[in-house]
Amino acid sequence: MSRRDESEKMPPHKPNIEKNCGQIFSKGPTITREIFEKMQKNKTYIMGYQIQTRQFWVLSGLSVLFLLSLTGVVAMWFTDMFDNAVFANLAIIPDTQSYDMWVKPSPKPLLKVHIFNYTNVPEFESRDDEKLNVKEVGPYVYEAALERVNSKFDGSHVSYQEQRVYKFMPELSIGRKQNDRVIVPNIPLFTAASLNKHSTFLTRVGISSLLNSLNAKPFLSLPAHRFIIGYEDNLYALSKSYMKFQNQKPYEHFGLVSSNAGIRDDVVTINTGASDINKIGLIESFNGEPALNFWSTAECNDISAATDGTLFSPRLVRNKRPIQFYLKEMCRPLPLHFKEEVKILNGKIPAYRYTLPENVFDTPERTPSNQCYCDLDLGECPLQGVFNATPCTFGAPIFMSFPHFHNADPALKEGVTGLNPDSVYETYADLHPTLGFVMAGKNRIQVNVQVAKAFGISQVNMFEDGLMLPVAWIEYVLEDKTLPDDMISIIFQTTFTLRSVELGLKYGCILSTGVTLFCILMILKNKWARRERTSSVRPLQANEEICMSA
Repeated sequence: MSRRDESEKMPPHKPNIEKNCGQIFSKGPTITREIFEKMQKNKTYIMGYQIQTRQFWVLSGLSVLFLLSLTGVVAMWFTDMFDNAVFANLAIIPDTQSYDMWVKPSPKPLLKVHIFNYTNVPEFESRDDEKLNVKEVGPYVYEAALERVNSKFDGSHVSYQEQRVYKFMPELSIGRKQNDRVIVPNIPLFTAASLNKHSTFLTRVGISSLLNSLNAKPFLSLPAHRFIIGYEDNLYALSKSYMKFQNQKPYEHFGLVSSNAGIRDDVVTINTGASDINKIGLIESFNGEPALNFWSTAECNDISAATDGTLFSPRLVRNKRPIQFYLKEMCRPLPLHFKEEVKILNGKIPAYRYTLPENVFDTPERTPSNQCYCDLDLGECPLQGVFNATPCTFGAPIFMSFPHFHNADPALKEGVTGLNPDSVYETYADLHPTLGFVMAGKNRIQVNVQVAKAFGISQVNMFEDGLMLPVAWIEYVLEDKTLPDDMISIIFQTTFTLRSVELGLKYGCILSTGVTLFCILMILKNKWARRERTSSVRPLQANEEICMSA
């Protein structure tokens, strides 16, 4: 019978699945063990050296870990990679915590107003007293809540307006009441005299007659609250009509802080820090203009290096470099210089204290850079210690100084009695050493009005020309003891948690680099030692074997 016939008679082959699976599972462990044994016996050659495959993979893994650790050392110790990653969270970007804090800051600074009450006006007007006497009353304390409204983003810029709401705090006002009567200079009257000082005689006489018809006097008796927040009388109502005719936008009421109350007309555009965190908060334009137009040089009109005073460049602060903030009431940026390292929050948190230098109100003879703030048309510069803010106050002869004419010309201090110029009234900001935001601080400034004596305006005849009348000194205070819990939490996290993470990464990378390098060297050392022992044993020669056998 042929094989073909036999194959045709044989039943078709059916694989025994159960038997095959049983063989696979029964022999599986043996196969796996054989694979690992072969891996251990397999050899790999690296630069002429023979090494087991398993050791090769261990050495490769350690080498990769070593390179990663070394890269971490370079990144943490010699670059700003970690800082940039942290700073990126400061950028003003919608729907982030930093944006929410920027729009409506939870810390609410206090506005403290110290009014100079004139106590001998009748005696001065009757010539019984040679000089006016002032008595400081206050402080009248208000909580100042800030919100940035009408924000519009354009790339890395954001435009906004400020809205402030002032709430009187009687418990902090040391017994002072909002209805306390104070006698203060009539600033609109002195403004009218100043604006018409160089007018014709007939014009000055007409102004004097108008003031008489309005019963305008050089001094007013007002409730303290109205003088601070804003008041309106017949003279100011007439002044508003005139300013509107001149296409100016006067404030609804006249007061020490009326320009800040409610929503300000000014539109500020700042850098969000999204593309460069060290530009965060820098003013890009003010009311659509990239620079001011109040002063005589481009340098003094430049505001591109200033912020609004709440955020500063982290790199500048960390390196203790000078910074600037823009003060709208003076229409100029003010410098802040690093002074010292301090502790806040009961000595738990380190801070960098920046202060306003005392030469900021110096004459050009002392500080030549202040020359551009002088009136070049008239060739006049203010006396030492005061700043002429007239160009940005609708022509009102307003001058700024340190409280009580501190560090000012003695002639200013002798114009009136009752001042205490020897006290130190420092303006400072305590900044986060790493992130550059304000944690505490005080901004102190005094408002004064200058008398411009004009022949024909009888209301100012009793004064000496150029007499500087102190009005009030104002301070914005952010105290560390009154910070809200969420702000304190942020300060502690950014001070300790971030610092711990940074130190952990820095020294962790060093430790990891050292450990992996040590392991690599030990593996190579053992391999080299084994190779040397193997090479020191040479095979016997034939004659040596015979001799030994004999």
